[in-house]
Amino acid sequence: MTYPGLSPDASDAAKREWELEHQQGGFTCGHCGNFVSIDERMGTLNRNHCNVCLWSKHVDEAKGDRKAACGGQMEPIGLTFKHEGVGKIGELMLIHHCAQCGKLSINRIARDDSEQAIFDAYTQSLELSETLKQQMADAGIYLANTADGQTVREQLFGKL
Repeated sequence: MTYPGLSPDASDAAKREWELEHQQGGFTCGHCGNFVSIDERMGTLNRNHCNVCLWSKHVDEAKGDRKAACGGQMEPIGLTFKHEGVGKIGELMLIHHCAQCGKLSINRIARDDSEQAIFDAYTQSLELSETLKQQMADAGIYLANTADGQTVREQLFGKL
């Protein structure tokens, strides 16, 4: 059997979890309790966060491998842009921070994610601690800032 979104060497437990999620058509968010659908409405092959509160679960060490032993809750703490080349701004991406171990990750936004929750993650990120901002900088993660506000609004809500 193939497991789209999982690395070929994913653990048996990760494969069982993938099968269960896809049989049920989704998963229950560990943060807000919302049932999160996994289907064509999300606009991507993989779902790793709640479309309502945007929280995730720390399950990957590398993208899609499902090898993380941590299992902590990952808070959406800001936005970045997909790298599209020099001088080009790509799609918005969520930045997650594991509340348990501190790992940072970048995740695609799904089509059915709450635009208001995404915008709230952006506005709240403007008040992040300097320590967390430095951790992102050290990891090579660009944190969208006040200068990016218009671009963020346009990508979420269209040109006003």
